[in-house]
Amino acid sequence: MADQQLLAIVWGETSGLAAKDGSNQTLARLHAVVAKLAAAAQRRGLGGNLKQQLAPRANDAVAMVTYNAMSSTVSAVETNTYRAEMELPARAVLWEVNENGAPPRDNLPPTSVAWMFDADVTSGGDFVAGTGADTRTYRLFESPKLPAEDELPYVSGYTDSGVVRPSDRRRWYRSPAWGIGLSGGALFFLAAFSLLWTASSFSLAYDLLANRQIEDGQKFSSSLPLPACPAGGGPDQKACETAADTLKGKSGTALDDARKSRDKKLYDLFSDQGPTCVERLTKWADETKPPVDPKTKKPISADDQAKNLFCLALLGDAVKFAAQNLVIKADTWVGHAAQFVGWWLFGWHVPTSGAQAVSLGMPTALMMLGVILVLVGLGKGVNGTPLGALISPNGRYSLALAQVTSWTVLVLTSVMAIAIFNGGLVSEMVRNFPRAVSDLPNAVKNGFFPDIPTGIWGVLGISFGSTVLSTLIKSIKGTDDSPTVVSSERSQPVGSVTMFKDKVAGYDPRHRASIADWFLGEDTDNKDKIDITRVQMVLITSGLLVTYGNAIFAAVRDLTAQEILLVIQKVDVLIGALPPVGTSMAAMLAVSHATYLVAKAADTPSPKPVQH
Repeated sequence: MADQQLLAIVWGETSGLAAKDGSNQTLARLHAVVAKLAAAAQRRGLGGNLKQQLAPRANDAVAMVTYNAMSSTVSAVETNTYRAEMELPARAVLWEVNENGAPPRDNLPPTSVAWMFDADVTSGGDFVAGTGADTRTYRLFESPKLPAEDELPYVSGYTDSGVVRPSDRRRWYRSPAWGIGLSGGALFFLAAFSLLWTASSFSLAYDLLANRQIEDGQKFSSSLPLPACPAGGGPDQKACETAADTLKGKSGTALDDARKSRDKKLYDLFSDQGPTCVERLTKWADETKPPVDPKTKKPISADDQAKNLFCLALLGDAVKFAAQNLVIKADTWVGHAAQFVGWWLFGWHVPTSGAQAVSLGMPTALMMLGVILVLVGLGKGVNGTPLGALISPNGRYSLALAQVTSWTVLVLTSVMAIAIFNGGLVSEMVRNFPRAVSDLPNAVKNGFFPDIPTGIWGVLGISFGSTVLSTLIKSIKGTDDSPTVVSSERSQPVGSVTMFKDKVAGYDPRHRASIADWFLGEDTDNKDKIDITRVQMVLITSGLLVTYGNAIFAAVRDLTAQEILLVIQKVDVLIGALPPVGTSMAAMLAVSHATYLVAKAADTPSPKPVQH
């Protein structure tokens, strides 16, 4: 009769488990392995580290059948009469695995049992526990190597026997992955708010020049220089500085009177020049808006050129004043502190003069970099590698995930950057147009987001659809470590080529994901061979990404101040659409993806035997 403590251990470690293949022999082998290793643990004084459970009640018929079979197996092991097709191991680990035969990322085995990934480790079968959504699969990893004297020969993730869980986890803020991800998020919002800050500064500068904000206009005009009156005086000294307006050398009432006189002259001068400059600059922008016919283009006189430059300088001063004082209005020290911090963080993108063109290129690139850093942080934190977000369940870098991620980052981030700037320019003006009004301006009718050309929608659809189809093909073919078998009906040959029969290479803990995975096959027979269909997809996708990326960045640079002012006045959209691509780009990508998917579904031809 078997030792009662040993029976309690084996029942405690295996109760509730069933062989995944439904075989009684597989379950009996598990009982035998646990019995042998538990007996070894008892001899070393380690039996107390294993779970023990009393026999089931007699009225539990199903459990009693399993328990009686287990008792017979344990007795056979104790008396050395148990016969197995494979020799029982010297140590073993029972650990949860996913559908690819790998430990789930949220339940990785401790380093103390890292030997379970050694080359000489074999599988003793898969076992299931639980029902419905709570069903878990466990695999028995067996090794012929003897454990150390103080090492428990049997470790179970099912009962936590022999599992040392880390008690002192590292603080989240000490993890490099968190730092990378948070830095990416901060960079994304820094660039986004910089775009918004610049756009709002132009919108508020328009209000100043158009005399829409009297109090702010007075503050701005008082910061401008007052030109000195010509020597000898003149008939009109209302727009120049006289001796009575000079602040130097005055104090008390005289200083206050001089300041009031000076501020009044400046505001009168500005309130007259501001609207004039708005009209001049918007007219200039309208006349020079592409396309311009060189034959009908009128030359600009020297006087008009000088006035244009003066108005640009005035606009530049207004934009800078708005950026420093009006984007965040301050009445208290808290507001002034917020003003200073906001200008310090986001003011770097504001142009230093009206003649300086505005470019959305740098903020857009920083937003893209921020998204990439977030993905790097996620990949590093979850999969332990910077490109971990692109790793498929079989532990290899996924080409489909890489291309869909690239298009998403390029196109959608560009759309967000453009929409932020468009909205910042005219959001204040849009509120003046209720939806019931006819002949609405473009910004009200169409919104701030740029139109995405049909060709780009096609590119995104192909990219996302290809990823879905790629996953479907892999699930139909199954992996080399899964029990999936493709029926003959689903694997009918197309001509002389069979489809869906070759197994996809499953998860291999010894394989380290690398960029080379994008160029190598995925099937068991060609996983270490260059796949030309994947090579062409990498080359074509890379070329199209570079080409369209250059088109986007060219479309968002060299935005003139007068052009921006015209958009605000008309409540228009500055950048109304992403660059058009036509049908060639989508067609080229479609052919590339179709070639890749067909080759993925097709089986690798077997080499013909050499005839002698």
